[in-house]
Amino acid sequence: MREKQLKIVGTVLAVCLCATACGSTASTTTEDNTVNSETKEASTEQASVVQSQETAEVSQDAKETSVDNFTVTYLDDGTVMLSDYRGDEESIIVPGEVNAKSVTVIESNTFANHAELKSVILPDSLIEIKSNAFINCNNITNVQFGNSLEIIGNGAFSSTKIESINFPESIKEIGDVAFCWNPIKELNIPHNLEVVHASTFSCLDIEFLDVPGNIKNIEDEGFSDCKLLQEVTMEDGVEVIGESAFKGCDVLEKVTLASTVQSIGSDAFRECPKLKEIFIPESVTEIDPYAFYMSENVTIYTPAGSYAESFAIENNIPYVNQ
Repeated sequence: MREKQLKIVGTVLAVCLCATACGSTASTTTEDNTVNSETKEASTEQASVVQSQETAEVSQDAKETSVDNFTVTYLDDGTVMLSDYRGDEESIIVPGEVNAKSVTVIESNTFANHAELKSVILPDSLIEIKSNAFINCNNITNVQFGNSLEIIGNGAFSSTKIESINFPESIKEIGDVAFCWNPIKELNIPHNLEVVHASTFSCLDIEFLDVPGNIKNIEDEGFSDCKLLQEVTMEDGVEVIGESAFKGCDVLEKVTLASTVQSIGSDAFRECPKLKEIFIPESVTEIDPYAFYMSENVTIYTPAGSYAESFAIENNIPYVNQ
């Protein structure tokens, strides 16, 4: 499992870097989120997104074409996918239609390495953002999602400057490393999401975390290395705490597990030196011997006769019955 995780993280090593600041500003002119091709004027201090009637000239029979800084692919379901963004604007409103067809997909790497981008508004028509779509856009501070978005792919927003995110309730899947290494201070996990995948929310700036009951599984390193995280609570429904899920959370002090949690994986709370209290319910029947490795100040709070009590005794960890 650890080797697999190292491979996943390795694919985005280049993007897990501190984002640099950029002081220029941007303005946006739009109309109904439709692609246009009127003359654009941009300077080092200001960039504009201006729309035209170019979409009317695109052949309905074309499988792929170029429209206003995008490659457009016509999909079998009658919608279109955008890829290969070639603009240089600081602010962009992604079009919701091309040639009267809804934009439903942003292809992998579409905006990759566009360091000039600061603000992105996505259309309500959008259903999927594929892997690495905004990877290494390390000056993006604002992303506005549409209300139909269901899937955010692996590494899609790794290493940006996003500080807060409002996910639409339509979200069903967020991939590995999708928001790794962002200065996100507040995180509201969507209520249709069932799994926090590997490193999805690693290296954030959150201080408090409430994991809703719709999350069944926190996979490997799901919230690892959140250096400002102080307290974690989990609502009933959470079942699995995966390997290294909260590893390296340096100032984490208190964790309250849901009464439905069944297992705690290897290194789940490794290197959490300030962790003092963890409340483990009697539902837990499996705790890896290295779950609290190098977290030497922890005390386990658990009911008498529970598996967690036996684990604490066997591993010389202080415990308190409650």
